[in-house]
Amino acid sequence: MLENAIIFSKDLAKVVLTSTYGSHDPHADSFANSLEKIQEIAVKLEKGLFTLDLDLNLTAMIVAIKNLSVALVFNEKFDKTLHESWEKVAKEIVNGFEKYYDSKDESKYTEFKPKLDDIIKWHEKELSPIDKMKDALW
Repeated sequence: MLENAIIFSKDLAKVVLTSTYGSHDPHADSFANSLEKIQEIAVKLEKGLFTLDLDLNLTAMIVAIKNLSVALVFNEKFDKTLHESWEKVAKEIVNGFEKYYDSKDESKYTEFKPKLDDIIKWHEKELSPIDKMKDALW
């Protein structure tokens, strides 16, 4: 379901960290047009949430706070029933990354990647109906 998590700096107007969970690499040429659309909104969006349909049947959810935005890219139309839970994940990512971003040391940004991956993995496990059924049986 989730293809990528992409963190943008509004101050620098660029991508500062990405993580890939599917087959679409955000740095690939085939994704360049979609990344450009996402970045344009992510940098301009002052605060809040924006959902964007992209090429390759992808959908992006962009959540912005003060200086940062995070885009979660999904490989299908965005399921509105999961909207609130993914928005919370995006906010958790942005809030967690904010500490690294405030240090102004771009080399430290990559230190957040394992935490980003953990947030995503934990959330996807929580969404898994099979895991929920297993938990209910125990």
